[in-house]
Amino acid sequence: MVPEIGQPRTGEAAPKLAAIILAAGYSARMGRFKPLLSIGHSTPLETVVGIFLSAGIPDVSVVLGHRADELRPVVEACGARYVINSQFDQGMFSSVRAGVAALAEDTDACFMTPVDIPLVRVNTVRRLARCFTETRKPIIYPVFQKRRGHPTLISRTILAEALEARLDSTLAAVLAVHEEQSHRCFVPDQGIHLDMDTPEQLARIREFAAHREIPSFAECEAVLAEYQADERVVRHSRVVAGVAFALATALVERGVHVEPLLVRAAALLHDVAKGKPEHAQAGAQLLRDLDFGNAAEIVAAHTDYTLVAGKLDEAAVVYLADKLVSGDRVVGIEKRFQRSFDRFQGIPAALDSVTRRRATAEKIAHEIEKHLGAGLRQAILDRQLCGD
Repeated sequence: MVPEIGQPRTGEAAPKLAAIILAAGYSARMGRFKPLLSIGHSTPLETVVGIFLSAGIPDVSVVLGHRADELRPVVEACGARYVINSQFDQGMFSSVRAGVAALAEDTDACFMTPVDIPLVRVNTVRRLARCFTETRKPIIYPVFQKRRGHPTLISRTILAEALEARLDSTLAAVLAVHEEQSHRCFVPDQGIHLDMDTPEQLARIREFAAHREIPSFAECEAVLAEYQADERVVRHSRVVAGVAFALATALVERGVHVEPLLVRAAALLHDVAKGKPEHAQAGAQLLRDLDFGNAAEIVAAHTDYTLVAGKLDEAAVVYLADKLVSGDRVVGIEKRFQRSFDRFQGIPAALDSVTRRRATAEKIAHEIEKHLGAGLRQAILDRQLCGD
């Protein structure tokens, strides 16, 4: 399990953490005022404040400058406090300094992020806090696909240097001096890289936000890499994901209520704990710890599923897709199970289990074919498989 935020090592007090959100700029490249644009059902400002509060960071400050009068009531309604940067026209570093100067004296470390990177996962903030608590490194960077992103968690000692630096400096320059003391924390979070400086980036943010509760293709691939899934497992999972996505897409076209992106994510991750005892449950727990609970429950069911009253759901689709693929080839149910029958000859309990699982796969296949009016292989071939 991922420890709760601020859980200290034995005998140590929990660190006091805060967050500073930089929202003082002109939004010149966007051409519209970024903090108050719409992304989903919220604004970037409301979204970022909500992320920190939901992660258990109670002290959240928003640095304001341009159009501060419009933002003050929004900040207060979100449950944060505002800091006015009278020098905002001098650049972002002036906002960093204004935010740091307003921190409570007993703050041990502070998250720093611009308002225009609004889709960071709540669990990312928790993981960074955990890294700080466990390592006591003065700078914690979130890393996704081997690239740093936002927010950065910075100790009060390092932040104090920002107050002493020249106004024409940058936070990056201050942090670079302490590169050897920094810590890179893996987070399965594509959102740490997604900013919205241009209308094109805003469009992508809005599209991404619509399915934020589902791990993206890139996030799933990053989890497989981080937890060192065997390459054969990765190849198998990609093919299963392609089959599952094709079937789910076909079912949606026939009016069945399943979410193809969730199906794809769970299929990509279904064997993330392959090789461990009860790997389906182990993988599900890993995903719960990453805050991917919707995919976790599907992963938990991929080795032992019960179809209830012919009702198809995401878990049924992933279960069947896994039973259509051997290695990295689509082979069909009969051939997929023949190897298991051969392997467990003379072991009645194991054969009973294999028989039951094959029967479940056949039931699901029958239900899907009833909806599609065609065989499974044709439904798969008719659609482009996995991609992002």
